[in-house]
Amino acid sequence: MTDIKTRYRYGTPDANGRTPVFVDDAADPSGHVWRTARGSSPWKALATGDERQYATDHTRKYLAAERLVTMVDARTSAATETERRRARRTQAPAGWRFATWDEIEREGYRQVRPVHRAPYISGNEGERYPDTFAAQPVTLRQVTRLHNGYVVLSGAERGEHSPYVLLMDPAHADLGALIPERSARYTAPGDCPECEQAAPLYQVGTRLGCASCTAADLGVPADHLPAPTEDDGAVWWRVGDTARRTFALPEQDGHAETGRVIETATHITDRTRRVHVDYAGRWPISSAAAELAPA
Repeated sequence: MTDIKTRYRYGTPDANGRTPVFVDDAADPSGHVWRTARGSSPWKALATGDERQYATDHTRKYLAAERLVTMVDARTSAATETERRRARRTQAPAGWRFATWDEIEREGYRQVRPVHRAPYISGNEGERYPDTFAAQPVTLRQVTRLHNGYVVLSGAERGEHSPYVLLMDPAHADLGALIPERSARYTAPGDCPECEQAAPLYQVGTRLGCASCTAADLGVPADHLPAPTEDDGAVWWRVGDTARRTFALPEQDGHAETGRVIETATHITDRTRRVHVDYAGRWPISSAAAELAPA
């Protein structure tokens, strides 16, 4: 282990009597030390960039210099940890990959590992990072996006008999979730290249197959695959969009024909969507996404 006394050198004192301290052969000083009035701790140390109020007191000059060395180490360690946390936003565990909730909703992925803890990368503000995920995949049933940007997940864990609910704030939801690296995506009906049966086809990488063949290849139950639902061409509505209803209401109750989307609910099981719109009436109206048109 390197002796701390060999890791720093003093520079030439400035006009105020403050001596620069260079740590680990750095070209710029890591801080300054200087002597104040007599007392039990007459030496002060202040790291470069810190305000004067954060200067520390020491009994000897070398102790003040060593304090700057330990501060350099602490800041280096903090910077390394910050980069490690930032890297976790994109580095998925082996066998998994990150997917946005938008992708999960659109593709109907049913087996996901949501982010369970999403602390800040540094301090109490700024970017967040995925610290922990669900230990086991959650069988997703519904993704609900609320008017305030929060997202509610509902499904089951450890089998179908253990309900699962997770509320995420917007920054938490932006981190997405883990899905298996080899996840099947529904494509269209056709003849399976393997069993030659006419059936809904799924794609995994470059491989195409029916539900049975794809599930066998992945080693999962067939009901883990996305529902074979065709794109109905409906707009992918988001909270805040302006929509026009294409249906009449039995009683108007002050409802206009256009309104603002305040909530969406994607049912993963059958890949259908409900959209809640505020038409400025007595209450919001829920309808299928296909029953709405751009305003």
